[in-house]
Amino acid sequence: MKIFSIKKYSIVLINGREKVISELKKDTLSDEQFVSNWNKQTFIGKVNDTNFEIKLSKKLYGDFCIFKGTLEEKKGSLEIEINKTYKIILSAIFIFPIIGFLTSLFKNGFEKSVELIFPTIMFIIVLRFVFIELGFQIISKNGINKLGKIIRIEK
Repeated sequence: MKIFSIKKYSIVLINGREKVISELKKDTLSDEQFVSNWNKQTFIGKVNDTNFEIKLSKKLYGDFCIFKGTLEEKKGSLEIEINKTYKIILSAIFIFPIIGFLTSLFKNGFEKSVELIFPTIMFIIVLRFVFIELGFQIISKNGINKLGKIIRIEK
């Protein structure tokens, strides 16, 4: 089981690649620009002739998922994953309860620290399956719906 989810899709384009790329460029703000109002564009990122790497432009949660795509004439592939910055932050949060348990184990011994095993495991499970997975599912679904409206994905 992976800690951080990845979704992979094979997509069929209704329009040709050039039309899809031009539509995506219209709705994507370059990530090299600094703009205070990001909400005018749907996405932020890089769009090339055959591939793209974009994220939602929403300020609170838009940076959580990265959408990477490669386009051919009528087909393409899309991969959605969690941003590297969030992976590092969430990995550190995963390690905190383990460090706390190990500190208690060395300081107080196993007999007094055994009651911390269940809360430590439950914290890790809730963080992984409730916060990370649920957030990833909601944000990726929102992003794929917006991307589907712009580039007109058949399936």
